[in-house]
Amino acid sequence: MLLRETPMYREYDLFEKFPDGSSLWRASVLGLEGACIHMRELSRKSGNKFYAIDVMRGKTIHLNSGQVGLDLLVSRRTVRKSKTATA
Repeated sequence: MLLRETPMYREYDLFEKFPDGSSLWRASVLGLEGACIHMRELSRKSGNKFYAIDVMRGKTIHLNSGQVGLDLLVSRRTVRKSKTATA
């Protein structure tokens, strides 16, 4: 396995999401923990929402502002509701 494939060494692009729905690239960070910390710092300064994209896998990770630690990061794929849950 390549070193870049492990979560610790993955590259994440961080984006700020504005109330109008537009997004702006803010940083590129190495590692999941670094992405979490950087998004937390950015969100304290702006008050907007932030998300990260795993560059190699294309996976989107969102910041949940109500929690603390690495559990701040929630994958978009794990948040989806089933059709029965929405009915």
